[in-house]
Amino acid sequence: FLLGHTIVVGPMDNGQILVNGQPKLQGFPSDYDELPGVHLSYNGMGHIVDSAQGHLQKHIVHMDLPLGVHIQVMRWANHINVRITMTPRVGGQNGDCGTFDGNPSDDIAGHPVAGNECLFHHMTPVRPSPEYDIEECKNNDATKYHMALRTCRATDADADNKNSAK
Repeated sequence: FLLGHTIVVGPMDNGQILVNGQPKLQGFPSDYDELPGVHLSYNGMGHIVDSAQGHLQKHIVHMDLPLGVHIQVMRWANHINVRITMTPRVGGQNGDCGTFDGNPSDDIAGHPVAGNECLFHHMTPVRPSPEYDIEECKNNDATKYHMALRTCRATDADADNKNSAK
């Protein structure tokens, strides 16, 4: 995938941005275009994955990689967040993020990525998210529960109005 090249992005306090073991993207903002089919940029542009970090200055590494893979690494003081997007592959795909076929039971299990093709050092098990019911919120936070009920009723009423207008 990267033809034997490596890209490592660490957190702000004790990490670096390394390409093939060498520090790169040391300025802010900066760009790197020395690997074939790869463009790296480091700037404050993009959407963060964790809104709890929204009050902090963004330091984001963007990786435009082969096969339409885009990795966005948000660097924080002592951790990173990652967003991976890609175009669908003809014939399907598999990886740490699953197969994207809508069936969580076949993600990773039985379809492992070969070690030499894995982008990450460790495979992360992918499990279906638990189903939640609004009634479960009633005892935890009454204010949020009632606000959710009002929102759901308004959404249902909007849908009913749209359907009756047809």
